[in-house]
Amino acid sequence: MNTGTEINDTMPKTADDDAQPRGYRPRLSFYHANGKGSGSAARFEVVPASGDREGSVYLTLAQQKSVATGSTAQGNRQHATFDWAGRVTVKLNFDDLCQMLLVFSGQAAAIADGKGLYHDSRNMTTVINLNRNDETHPGVTLDISRRGKDESGQACRTRIAFNKAEAFGLGTVLEQALGLVAFGNAAPNSNV
Repeated sequence: MNTGTEINDTMPKTADDDAQPRGYRPRLSFYHANGKGSGSAARFEVVPASGDREGSVYLTLAQQKSVATGSTAQGNRQHATFDWAGRVTVKLNFDDLCQMLLVFSGQAAAIADGKGLYHDSRNMTTVINLNRNDETHPGVTLDISRRGKDESGQACRTRIAFNKAEAFGLGTVLEQALGLVAFGNAAPNSNV
């Protein structure tokens, strides 16, 4: 028995029925503000593989910029803000995601036995660490540090801790994203 709504010739069509599928990047965000202003936020965006381009997940971390002030009851509530202009963004490929999933699934305590993932570019060196927390603080901690190669710039370091439920959900989502990163979206009406 089908309990869903069926669209047939007797139902009026809407503008959305003829619309082309919209292209968008699925995004998952975590905001961990605190009263000291030392919180952070994380955003994960999936870019599916297509054509000759490999897929990836972009991970962006931002430090907390301001603390929340005011009161909702008084109508002057100002939420905490994050420094998205000073963000750190890394591109995670299939192998990077697999290393992270070992930690999320409990098969490893840290990425690459605590050495982290190294992303080296012409101007920057970035190290990504993901570590399981101890029993008193279950979950995982994600840490990204970046340093310019010219040695004159300061190192940038951003960290966010995911509680046990967030770590479980994030690990599950990233595991499901592996198919998109590896193979992309199946083309509609494709003959496979």
